[in-house]
Amino acid sequence: MTSRPKNEVQSRDSNSRGLFVKYFKSRPDIGFGKLLLDIALEPRNPFKPWEPRKMKKGFVAAVLYLLMACAWFGYFSLAG
Repeated sequence: MTSRPKNEVQSRDSNSRGLFVKYFKSRPDIGFGKLLLDIALEPRNPFKPWEPRKMKKGFVAAVLYLLMACAWFGYFSLAG
């Protein structure tokens, strides 16, 4: 039976959260905030990156619909 040399097994960083944070900070193109912005805004124009992104029409419609539903519920439940 052969024995393995002790230096073959390398210790790994036990702080896996720190490794994840470092990885995601090194990748500015991914993340939860970027996901929310991609849901609400149109894609950025690669030829004019200085222009601000416009809101998606479907997102604006969904927000307005939700606000109208909340106003309708609030009016009929709190007013009378």
